[in-house]
Parts: sequence; C-alpha cells; structure tokens
Amino acid sequence: MKRRARKRKLLIDHEMKAVLERLIKESDCDYVFTSPQDRAQPLGPWVLEEQMAQLRKKIKTHADAGLHALRHTFLTEAGEYTDPFTLQYVAGHDNIKTTMRYVHPREEAVERLFARLGNLERPEMRVECKRSVQNPVQSGTPSNADLVKLLNIGRL
Repeated sequence: MKRRARKRKLLIDHEMKAVLERLIKESDCDYVFTSPQDRAQPLGPWVLEEQMAQLRKKIKTHADAGLHALRHTFLTEAGEYTDPFTLQYVAGHDNIKTTMRYVHPREEAVERLFARLGNLERPEMRVECKRSVQNPVQSGTPSNADLVKLLNIGRL
C-alpha cells in the first residue's frame, strides 16, 4: 500500500474468502501475501510487476499490459454499476479527479445509457399538474431594466 493509503472495507464473496483464509493459514508471518521463497517474509513490492514483465516478454503483448491496467479495467467495468464516489472509495483515491482518470466509458455503455433514457416516461405523459413548482422557462432576452435589477440584486 502507499504511505497515505486509506483503510477501507470492501466486500468479498465466499470464493475469495476461502482463498484468503488458505493464504493466511500457509503464511508464517503477519502477511497474507508472502514471498514465494520464504513464507515468513512479506511479498516484495515488485515481485508481481517482475512476473508480469516476464510474462509480457514470453507472450509478446503490449508493454502497457500490466497489473496497473487491471485497475483501469476494473474501475471502468464497475463504473457501469455504481456512482463515481463509490468508485473513489473502492480505489482508495483521495481525489475524485484521480478516479476519473481511471474510468474509460465505452461506446456500448453510452449507447445503453441513452437506450435506458429513451425508455423513461416522458414528462408530457405524466399526470398533469395545475401549478408547477419550477420557475417557468423564460423565452426571449431580458430587457436592459431587468438586467440592471438582476445585477443590483447580485451585489447585495
């Protein structure tokens, strides 16, 4: 984890729970993920990256295909099912702007959104109200006198 990483609770399914419980039993230290050579030592910070680099060479894949790309994929996929602030929490980001850099909306997701919006009940199909609680939409340009009034109100 990063120095400033926030602690957070994330839900896991029964299968993941079983895997983590097995790893804890096999560990000879306080860490779940231990060194492949010595289970009394934590997994080194670059072990997985080194393994990914070897794998990329072996299967001749794109140099950017790595563990970090999985975060982008996960947050993009999860973004179709939740709000941006939940994604921010799950990712452990301090700033929503960081989360926004990880999410890459796909054309299909945008199409599904507009299809769902198209299936929503239209306002004109709703029950008619005698009075609106919203301000009426103003058409035309306000007069100079109205603009002066608005500017003076804004200075209060």
